[in-house]
Amino acid sequence: MLLAGLTAAIPCFAIDGYFADTGGADGIQSVKLGMIRHWNRQWLHRDNWHLTGYWEAALAYLRSDGPNGAGAVDVGLTPVFRLRPDASGGVQPYLDAAIGLHLVSKSRLDDRHNLGCALQFGPLFGLGVTFGDKSQYDLGYRFQHLSNAGIAQPNDGISLHEVRLTYLY
Repeated sequence: MLLAGLTAAIPCFAIDGYFADTGGADGIQSVKLGMIRHWNRQWLHRDNWHLTGYWEAALAYLRSDGPNGAGAVDVGLTPVFRLRPDASGGVQPYLDAAIGLHLVSKSRLDDRHNLGCALQFGPLFGLGVTFGDKSQYDLGYRFQHLSNAGIAQPNDGISLHEVRLTYLY
């Protein structure tokens, strides 16, 4: 019964593209794969720019390079807002901003990175360019921070610099 319900819901979550990114900082490395679903809405049309957005579902692996370092799986769901030009095709710049929810399989990665609990919040800021005939490729940089926002102690958090490649269809 559950499987039938999930199968029936698949068209509601049609995927618009896939992404891969990698990065790290402060002794933590990250590799991430995911998919996106555009909102198909636009707001704040000004000077040939507009605000739009998409849902991002991601699966990441975080690994500490430190002594007694551990790895953790990170599952995240993030609503991303994107400021971009009205044009499509060619090379188009953009800015991203978001705050997502994440669940990590292990909260302590090493002596300096104890996240305190499995539930994490993930604010991010990014910039990049879309390119291709239909803007189907996207290359960008992101700064993302994972933190439990003070709901548990300790709350060391993790900050990551990430390079990302996306393919949209």
